[in-house]
Amino acid sequence: MFDRKPSLTRWRTWAVLVLPALVILGTALLSPDGWRDPLVKCIGLAWSALAVALTHSARTALFDYVQAGQAWRKSLEGSTGAGLSFLGICVVTAALFLGLVSFARAQPLPPGAVALGPAVLQEIDQHWPDIPRRSYVGALIEKETCITLRHPYCWSTAARLKTAREEGAGLGQLTRAWAADGSLRFDALAEVRALAPAALRDLTWATVYQRADLGVRAILVKLRHCDRRLQQLGVADDMARVAFCDAGYNGGDGGVQSERRACGLVAGCDPDQWFGHVERHCLKSRAKWQGYGDSACDINRKHVAATVPIEPRRVRYVALLGV
Repeated sequence: MFDRKPSLTRWRTWAVLVLPALVILGTALLSPDGWRDPLVKCIGLAWSALAVALTHSARTALFDYVQAGQAWRKSLEGSTGAGLSFLGICVVTAALFLGLVSFARAQPLPPGAVALGPAVLQEIDQHWPDIPRRSYVGALIEKETCITLRHPYCWSTAARLKTAREEGAGLGQLTRAWAADGSLRFDALAEVRALAPAALRDLTWATVYQRADLGVRAILVKLRHCDRRLQQLGVADDMARVAFCDAGYNGGDGGVQSERRACGLVAGCDPDQWFGHVERHCLKSRAKWQGYGDSACDINRKHVAATVPIEPRRVRYVALLGV
């Protein structure tokens, strides 16, 4: 048996625990993104840790008759056979780990995202360079257009949802709807164009299906207007503003403000925070929509959960668009 030093005097303890903690803390303090930067990196490392656990399990299952520690000790004694056996175990273990970590950490991008990524970055830099979460734009476009990541409408300006009374168009699924008598109930495209007439002068119900730059610009203008209004109302937490604006993008800004007021009337509920606070005070219909399987309330809350946190979608776009 090998003597083991007390844990605090072993380099492995410092290398595995103390040094990473110091690096994470230092990155958070020095990075302009604060804790966001180390958080994204830690999520990536978590997948590596999962791959280690799966590798150990797979190796044990494949070689349940082999004791790696015994082979290693024998190899140190000069046994050629034991050395070759230990080397073989190491090679198989390394191959398992590399394969599993590549699979676990893979974040495939839709082909449309790869093609439109530079245009999205250009629009962000031109129209909202200080957006709180750049990767959220990618997550939103994916949520609005992608039935699957390989669907032909995924990240396509041709994406369209059309029923007898409703039409959703383009990358941001800007929507217009009609009443039973045929009159126009609302037109989200006209509303967003009114927020920035010069920038969105060319945005029409024809060009929204043709020009990706206008589609992305409309998304940014709508979200930017919401974000600035929330700042004026005193919502300082930028992550909370992203969540509020996503809820408004999906279900209307007026509904979000009503829910913030409802939250403020409840003891312990912070109307300036979405997660764990306003999200629990949904005023939308809870009746299941025919053809959807969810209520308006369910759809709205699931939309925020699917696009605002780093998982499951935003992490896919960090490398492409930034945190």
